[in-house]
Amino acid sequence: MKIRAGFVSNSSSTSFLIIAKSDLNRADFFELMGISLDSPIADVFSEFFESVVNNAVSQVDFKKVQSDQPLESLFDSERTRLSARMLQKLKEAQKRGLKAYYGWLDSETSPIQTFFCTDSFEVENEKIYFNGLECTW
Repeated sequence: MKIRAGFVSNSSSTSFLIIAKSDLNRADFFELMGISLDSPIADVFSEFFESVVNNAVSQVDFKKVQSDQPLESLFDSERTRLSARMLQKLKEAQKRGLKAYYGWLDSETSPIQTFFCTDSFEVENEKIYFNGLECTW
């Protein structure tokens, strides 16, 4: 039997949920992340923002849910990636008339996505809730 002692690389993905009072924009995203627009690492977070926007499957359309359907019916195959916490946040967003976005980051796409796929995170302020807790290796 051979045992590998070196570095082993696996792909990773992180599903994310964003709930916002308005459309996603760079300034609000930077504020949420605690980064100023003129920060030395602003380029990293600009690329992260673009990755999030480009990888959002779509805006969640709460109008498609019939009163007798569970909210999970909006997601079909993605349903397995929705944690109980994500579903609860979606239900709250639906009641409050907020916008919700759902998507994935992938460790094999770009160094920035790889970096953010190596950890789970959840951040929130008065404008945006961003859940990146569903990390899969």
